[in-house]
Amino acid sequence: MTRTDHSETNWAPTRASTAVALLGTAGGVGALSGAVGVRKGVFVAGVGALCLAVALWLLAFDRWRVPATVAASLLLVPVGAGVTAGVGYETLVAFAASFPASSPTEVVAQTLRIVAVVAVLWGCTVAVFGAAASVRGVATAETLSRCLGLVNRVALWLLAPAAGRLHLLAFWVLFAAASYATYRAVRDLPLQELAGEATISGDSESGQGMAELRVADLVDSLQRGLGRLAAIAALLVPPLFLVEVAPWDAAIRNQLPDAVYGALVALTSSGLVRHLLVRVAVVAGALALIAALVRRSSRTSTEDVLVAYAPYLSGLAVVAGVGVVHRPVLDGLIEFVAGRLESPLSGVFREISGQVVAFYGSETIVLGLTAGVLALASVGVFALYICFALGFVSDRVAGPALAAGGLFLAAAFAATSNASLPLVLGSLVAALVVWDAGEFATTLGSEVGRRARTRRVELLHALGALSVGAVGAVAAGWVAQAAPFGAAAGGTTGGGATAGGELGGLSVALSVAVVAVVLLVAALR
Repeated sequence: MTRTDHSETNWAPTRASTAVALLGTAGGVGALSGAVGVRKGVFVAGVGALCLAVALWLLAFDRWRVPATVAASLLLVPVGAGVTAGVGYETLVAFAASFPASSPTEVVAQTLRIVAVVAVLWGCTVAVFGAAASVRGVATAETLSRCLGLVNRVALWLLAPAAGRLHLLAFWVLFAAASYATYRAVRDLPLQELAGEATISGDSESGQGMAELRVADLVDSLQRGLGRLAAIAALLVPPLFLVEVAPWDAAIRNQLPDAVYGALVALTSSGLVRHLLVRVAVVAGALALIAALVRRSSRTSTEDVLVAYAPYLSGLAVVAGVGVVHRPVLDGLIEFVAGRLESPLSGVFREISGQVVAFYGSETIVLGLTAGVLALASVGVFALYICFALGFVSDRVAGPALAAGGLFLAAAFAATSNASLPLVLGSLVAALVVWDAGEFATTLGSEVGRRARTRRVELLHALGALSVGAVGAVAAGWVAQAAPFGAAAGGTTGGGATAGGELGGLSVALSVAVVAVVLLVAALR
């Protein structure tokens, strides 16, 4: 039986080696996050990583594609929210615990500790995602490309200007979007066909009587005018961007009369006008989508059409959900942040947040936060896609490679924090075992299938990898303890030198661990 004869449910990574990779990842992530003190953040970010893996798994479905695409689109919100909340919370805690520093000499040390905390957080998050994705081998360039398209289509971005100053770029971007959406709606809707030969009466140019104007001609003229307006609006965006980023607001104020400048400020910062433009863009865009959906349905299958437009339906569902729960969600977020600030900062935060909510509205703020987490999810998925596109990660062993790489990153930076040498070396060994077991599961599964009886072979292979890695770790630990400059440093200069000796011994140990990696690869191949 050839490989092409295996069904999709049979051709998958084998169970025993995959279980070894999952256990190794879970153990390494739990130990490293506990040693650095970021278990809460890693747990929350890990939930977001699991949601991303599930979304990729849903996008790999060949059947039930429409509900799978809708579910994957909805999962992108907890992906961005989980990773942002987990990493952001622990980063803020690390900043609050480190600064202000007791002396200027401790600034560098505290900064390095914060860098280590962030690196451990990201490493553990990537490890969790890689381990979850390795179960069914769902992390591929194709699924990540689909996911990137989903998150970009689901994301909604509201430009909310502050009152009292000129906002030409934000206003013009919304105006350009509304103009283009209206043009597409007029172009795609069958207005001319519905008008037929209908006419309306109008004044003749010679003044001799009434002229008959065809409605179809008026629609055609409107379409051409909207097309030109949308093109002009798009061409003016780049120069207005330069005006926005350059400090030219004062120059514009000096060149224009006060009444004209005040009218421009009122127009470009008006919440009513901004919401009107957003609604025009949304309604016209929805009409254009409906028209395109109807046109495409005559040439493509219904399932393909529904899959293409499922993210937009999910985006509307997200907006509707925000409209229902925006107030309790925002109140909970404000109380959560204020409860972790010292007095009087907590009172100041509540006062400022109350003013912001009164000006923008709770729904607009929660929509902005939702857009922000979706934008961060888009950035993360895009970074993963770039790794695949550049060949840093292959489709065949993407999950194990990401899990092992995340563990290796977390272990390397945990060494600069409070993690002990045995824990760092043990995590490095776990990373190697995760990578090797995951790759072996994928290779064996593609050759004999997932349902073959290979548990004994897989366990023996994992035991061999663990044995070789353990020998390398023991050798690295022995070199670290026997390093002459570490002992000399510790014995001559006291406490500060002791830390330097430990750091030097750890550097030697990591160097030996790298050599052990080479020996492990050579032994396994």
